[in-house]
Amino acid sequence: MRKFACLVLAAVGALPFFVRTSAQEPPKAEAPALFNTYDELFDSFEKRRQVLVTRLERLQEKERVEPAELQAVESELRALDREYTAALRAYIAAKPAASDVMPARFELAVALSRLDENLDEAVKAADDFMANHGNAELAADMRFLRAQTLFRMEGREQDALQAFEQFIEKHPEREDADAARMMRVRTLLFLDRVEDAKRSLKMLLDTDRVKKDSDAVEFLQRQLANLDWVGRELPAFAAVDTAGQAAAGGDFAGKPLLLFVWDSTSGACLGELPYVQEAARRHEGRVAVLGIGVNESKAGFEQFLAKGEVKFRNVWIDREQENSLVKKLNVSLIPFNVLVDAAGKVYRYDVRSDDLLRYAARLNR
Repeated sequence: MRKFACLVLAAVGALPFFVRTSAQEPPKAEAPALFNTYDELFDSFEKRRQVLVTRLERLQEKERVEPAELQAVESELRALDREYTAALRAYIAAKPAASDVMPARFELAVALSRLDENLDEAVKAADDFMANHGNAELAADMRFLRAQTLFRMEGREQDALQAFEQFIEKHPEREDADAARMMRVRTLLFLDRVEDAKRSLKMLLDTDRVKKDSDAVEFLQRQLANLDWVGRELPAFAAVDTAGQAAAGGDFAGKPLLLFVWDSTSGACLGELPYVQEAARRHEGRVAVLGIGVNESKAGFEQFLAKGEVKFRNVWIDREQENSLVKKLNVSLIPFNVLVDAAGKVYRYDVRSDDLLRYAARLNR
């Protein structure tokens, strides 16, 4: 059975559509092309998609690439997915009893799930698939896709938890069952059920298949250790920020705080920087953000900040300095984020990217 990547969701978000060149009426969308078979429909879009995916992969392999280049290809991929969903809908509506309508319904849910603005529709498409093809071979994949989609929707965490639990109950031995178990743990954390998340990690560690995998054991133990930080007092610290002003833990009392440990010469840190900037933008005045630069060169760090692109306060700390906040927090890999609640206690430790934004929103409630 051919289908677009059914389990791995594209790691691109939807960009807002701002362009309006005049006061004229926007052009009407062309009616989607009608295809004789699902295979014909799939092949038509798959060829175009693979061209764009190849372009994106080549850009990502380059040592230096302009963000605008990546965004342009990602926008083309999203536009293609919108066109693809329209074609799939037209095919399903025209041939609801066709022998190949089942994979078309499956692909509709998959394509919609790649579009951040269409996640609600993706869940409805998944429900429609299950209502019509609940006993099909692809039903397990659809259950997982539905749970993943709900996971990505803020405010639907309880639904996502239920969906993961149903998937695990029905398919405990599938290869992706452990991925579902880990996403269940993340969902529990979004719901602030930290102790339940710990218990789930410990249950995974106790399974025979995990015990045989040293990498899995190390990963799960690290996740447990991270959760042990939750609720601890933020270690005391004092530093001078890059503007020459004193910065100490007490300065942030009564307000949530995001600490971002980073190096402006690190590609991974620069990849994380937009998420921190977005958290600072969304919660300006309500969540404080403090960057902790650990560049080998203080001058180099300050030179990077002088470009004016970083919109939050920063201090520089010698990464080898004993008793520094970096050492007290036991930071070994960067980028590294710590969220602290208004009472000065660690809320989440070592979180990244989309999870960071979700936790920051919960912390700000």
